[in-house]
Amino acid sequence: MHLSLHMTNQCNLRCSYCFVALGPERMSRDVAFAAADFAKSCKLSSGLLFYGGEPLLERQLIYDVVDYTQGIKKHENHTFYYKMTTNGVLLDEAFLKFAQKVNLTIAFSHDGKAQDDCRLFPDGRGSFAVLEEKIPLLLQYQPYAVGMSVTDPSTVHRVCETVQYLRDKGFKYITVGVNYDRKAPWTREKLKLFAEQYRKMGELYAQWTADEEKFYLSSFDMKILSHLKGEKYHEDRRQMMQNQLSVAPDGKLYLASRHIDDSEFSIGDVFNGIDQIKLDFLLGKGATPPEPCQKCAIRTRCNYAYDTLRREGDEVVHDISPVQCAHERMLTPIVDSIAERLYNEGNALFMHKHYNELYPIMSLVEDRGA
Repeated sequence: MHLSLHMTNQCNLRCSYCFVALGPERMSRDVAFAAADFAKSCKLSSGLLFYGGEPLLERQLIYDVVDYTQGIKKHENHTFYYKMTTNGVLLDEAFLKFAQKVNLTIAFSHDGKAQDDCRLFPDGRGSFAVLEEKIPLLLQYQPYAVGMSVTDPSTVHRVCETVQYLRDKGFKYITVGVNYDRKAPWTREKLKLFAEQYRKMGELYAQWTADEEKFYLSSFDMKILSHLKGEKYHEDRRQMMQNQLSVAPDGKLYLASRHIDDSEFSIGDVFNGIDQIKLDFLLGKGATPPEPCQKCAIRTRCNYAYDTLRREGDEVVHDISPVQCAHERMLTPIVDSIAERLYNEGNALFMHKHYNELYPIMSLVEDRGA
């Protein structure tokens, strides 16, 4: 079992698109330790993701949880893996040395040169300059740290620039998220801009691959994977969703972070375990794609066809938003065009990356031997 621990609803930034309801809620040691106990009762190994708000505001609790789970590993032979998603403002060498010691992987949220458009301090100051010195320090200790960006209508014209910035800084793993909040002001014009940015990103992807650079770009690599896996792509995603639950500061369990604090999506708590009836109900609701999606040509490749549960009044409904649908229809052919080109060229890196199951291991061994 893998758990996302929402350690606090407090944050030292005020990102314009954040879905977390800022507040005083903080996770106690009792809840955090109960979450670890719950996780280890389900599998031979477990993953804990330290999340927020900003998890480094609860640095001591992170230390305490790792220490507690290391004790479990020693006495019960249960292995824990650790990850953290952070805005990076509070990163320092002491924490990075700790992360290196316990093998805690860090995902670093940063919007590149668009950082100061959305990721601001409470007083309105931009955070870009503060983080410039943090990035080389992070990559010094974690060369495989993930650079995570979010695309908002206000920054959509800078998506490719953001990806290029993160790559130039040294990130090998880059994810591009999208602000799908139904209140986000997406328009046809903004989506056209997004398509133009994806086409430019596709050329970057092709060039980096031709130059035999090792990298992972989520928007493209996940879409290529969806083609290769077919129906199994969604089976794997649904299984992953069931095995990656979110824990609110009060210990309640949810299927996904975006549903935290909505009682309709609560499926138990870390003290008493999963409410199987509620879990089965929600999984049943999401077992088939919404009616408009069932005959869609890219249904098996859509990231949202089986993951669109939301509340409508007092009911849980299953439908994909127009923006999500437009995004998937826009991105898929762009990725396919780039992938087809690289495949027809017989690009060695492309073929190994997507058709050789041993590539990740071989690549890691090669990097460490370099």
